Amino acid sequence: MDQVNHIWAVCCTARLFRGLLENVLVATVAVAALHAVGAKQIHTYAGPWDMWIERTDMCREDDERMQVKFSHYNPNKKFVPQTWSGFANLSRAVDDSWWVKAPLSIRSNNQWKENAFVFFFPTKGCSNGRDFLPPCLKQFFTKAGTPCLLKQQVLQFRNTTMKIEFPLVPRLIYGHYRLELEAGPKNEKSEYCFNAIVHIIPKV
Repeated sequence: MDQVNHIWAVCCTARLFRGLLENVLVATVAVAALHAVGAKQIHTYAGPWDMWIERTDMCREDDERMQVKFSHYNPNKKFVPQTWSGFANLSRAVDDSWWVKAPLSIRSNNQWKENAFVFFFPTKGCSNGRDFLPPCLKQFFTKAGTPCLLKQQVLQFRNTTMKIEFPLVPRLIYGHYRLELEAGPKNEKSEYCFNAIVHIIPKV
């Protein structure tokens, strides 16, 4: 780990992340929108949001531990939660010794703007996931206030309604995103790695 990453690793805690994430997103939105169209149009570029998932894929073609399909987006029912069908095989338990890295790219001018945001947790990967993830996914973790553990298990989805909300991120830039998430035990390479293509739309 180089010096910059080391400094970031020392400073990165769940509490700092929550504040930093919102501040970075708000500042980025303000600068981009002001530059493009003026202050009166900021709300058309960012604000309260909803999300629909286009697809997910594992990073490695031979990794078949997650196979989930999502119901298609219906613009006439855009705020109806999607349904999930498939499974995710958690072949190895996750605890707070794990690290998590999640670069987020945004689609612009028919190409991906790589690493528009990069979230990195050098430790406490389990707790940060439990704190940050939507309530519908928190059920798979041990309860808050106890040592965090995401147990080895197979998650089954059978046309399951999943309402995806992130209470810690009330505002976000609207657009087309690609999430690349990696996670692994301390001093090891990633055990899990998957990509997700998602769309952030105004919650109005």
